[in-house]
Amino acid sequence: MITPIFTFDSHERWFPVGVEESLKPFGYQWSPSLNAWVRNGDIVTRFDFPAGMKQGEFSPVGYHRVKDAMNLWWHQFWLWYRYNPKAYAGQGMHEGDWEFVQIGCADKAGNRPVLLTGSQHHTGGARLWSRAVQRDGRPVVYVARDSHANYWTPVADIEDQCDGKGRVLEEIEWRPFGPWASWPGRWGNSTGRGMSPESPGCQGHRWSRPDLYHGQAR
Repeated sequence: MITPIFTFDSHERWFPVGVEESLKPFGYQWSPSLNAWVRNGDIVTRFDFPAGMKQGEFSPVGYHRVKDAMNLWWHQFWLWYRYNPKAYAGQGMHEGDWEFVQIGCADKAGNRPVLLTGSQHHTGGARLWSRAVQRDGRPVVYVARDSHANYWTPVADIEDQCDGKGRVLEEIEWRPFGPWASWPGRWGNSTGRGMSPESPGCQGHRWSRPDLYHGQAR
């Protein structure tokens, strides 16, 4: 299976972490019997992280799934960040951040790539495999500072910046999703313009129709 290489901006402070180990320090645990996240024995509908939260010492972890649609096998690589500090006109920063990259392949094993899509705010960026920057046969993804939007080249515009001179994650532990993938809560306590994200499984055609998501990407 071909996996992406994630290249960060030189000023990035937040990196992908595992769900369970990054939530445990704040008292959140998944309850299989309740099919919900709980804290101090109570079911929660959103997470609430403390002010001044830091990245923490965690190994890079991501979540992988495969979905077939329109004659391709879409390998999705989802990343969980505990914070998104990106703000536009002083608004938009929020607790919690789910982003992903997908590779549309001609085979289920993920060794015959055709198309690429990367999440970018409320839309996405699409690219043919043949036009992607590659390293050792793997696509290179440029992660925008603070927003964690995924681009196929370094970017510097009014919305996002990634100089590609920061941390490079070539080896990420790709795990299967847990039963929390479609938990109907919010992954943070931010509201308004910078609302904390829903679970990946609740994000509409990003999850259910990866082909449609690619077709609507820029």
